[in-house]
Amino acid sequence: MTQPKLTSRQARWQELLSEFHFVLEYRADSSNHVANALSFRADLAILGSVAALSCSAIATPIRDQARELLSKDPSAQGLVHLIEQGKARQFWLEDGLLMTKGNRLYAPKSGDLKKSLILECHDTFWAGHPGEECTYTLVQRAYYWSQMWDDVETYVYTCLIC
Repeated sequence: MTQPKLTSRQARWQELLSEFHFVLEYRADSSNHVANALSFRADLAILGSVAALSCSAIATPIRDQARELLSKDPSAQGLVHLIEQGKARQFWLEDGLLMTKGNRLYAPKSGDLKKSLILECHDTFWAGHPGEECTYTLVQRAYYWSQMWDDVETYVYTCLIC
């Protein structure tokens, strides 16, 4: 309020803020708990929930579906063959499921499994249509397939709500 020269942007803000009666006070970071709680990004807070979701009862039908579709996917069968020969370093079998680094589930190409996984990380209430990058991050945390970004980008682009 005491600055002698203002830019046009500062003048607009000064005009808007002059309607309100307030006092600016400095508070040390240790005593400013409200601001710290408000400064957390909500879109990043949901990222941890996918890890819990992948082990939950909700994910059990997804795991069963992935187990069934694994035998119908030729590229997955090629990976399983390499695992059996001991030539695959980044993939392994766990309870009949193909897993990759980061303990992520491999999603076979056949069926609608990929679409349901993207739907889980984009359309559900806890995800809230977060956009391409955040949806990709959510899917990538727990699942893996080739050209995942293209599938996520197409799904988000065709989402009627987004």
